[in-house]
Amino acid sequence: MTKPVPDDNAERNMGTGHQLVLALPVFNAEEFLAPTLESLNAQGPHLRWWLQDGASKDRTVEIARSFAREGDTVHSEPDAGQTDAINRAFRMMGGDIIGFINGDDLLAPGAAKRVITFFRENPGIDLVYGRIEWIDRDGNPTGTHSGRIGSLTEMLDIYNVWWGNRQWVQPEVFFRRSLWEKVNGFDTRWNLAFDYDFWVRCLIAGARIAHIPEVLARFRIHAAQKSCAREKANDEIRAIVRQHLDACAPIGMWKRFTLRARLSYDTYQLSQKAKPGFLRALAASPDWLFVADVWKRLLHSCTGRLWQR
Repeated sequence: MTKPVPDDNAERNMGTGHQLVLALPVFNAEEFLAPTLESLNAQGPHLRWWLQDGASKDRTVEIARSFAREGDTVHSEPDAGQTDAINRAFRMMGGDIIGFINGDDLLAPGAAKRVITFFRENPGIDLVYGRIEWIDRDGNPTGTHSGRIGSLTEMLDIYNVWWGNRQWVQPEVFFRRSLWEKVNGFDTRWNLAFDYDFWVRCLIAGARIAHIPEVLARFRIHAAQKSCAREKANDEIRAIVRQHLDACAPIGMWKRFTLRARLSYDTYQLSQKAKPGFLRALAASPDWLFVADVWKRLLHSCTGRLWQR
């Protein structure tokens, strides 16, 4: 078992708003960790990092130690998963402007300085997000993405916004520590969509957000990454939206009603159990009539019957 790495630097690592402090929650991350740390160290004095390792069995800790500068920290101990690891890191690492990055992603050149400058010049902003560059396993660019979400209603509208290619991608998001403390950190009940839940709670808490129209991070797409568990992540996102709707998240009545209807129809569609005929299910849930996919299904069914005549 990997022994915990002493965090003797923790006291002097307590940062100020003049630095961006990033957590790296990792476990057996040796394959891509070196390029990630190179991208962080290239930010110069504008950034320091805290690597929170879950007692890896490979060379993760050894690699991290070789890249650690004065002020950076390598901390290794068993944890309950990525969400727990990030919470542990945030509690210990200090810093007024914070974020986290996975051990296979990269920070874009100059990103830390850009983020810190923006927060310093806009003291009323709690959270910023930028643009993402997609890269493949070998680090080659494959495209870019820019999220476009400005309100709680848009964040909860997963069908038209989040899954409409307007989502935030985690490494491009940075925020003030005061916001993280205000919403009580990340919810460890969620394994894949904990960041989405966090952002929802930030907006419920009144977070003031802004967009930096520049590439701030590079997100690596490869088969082994956690985010490839798309269906499980989507299930968590649906559950998170349902939870916040049940808790009366402050959005309009019509949007609440239509989201509930769509979630109900999704539950019917995704159920693996024997389910009643569609028309019988629709009669029991007339709110589905406000779901566009239901009307498409009805139209398709009617058209099919006409062609059979």
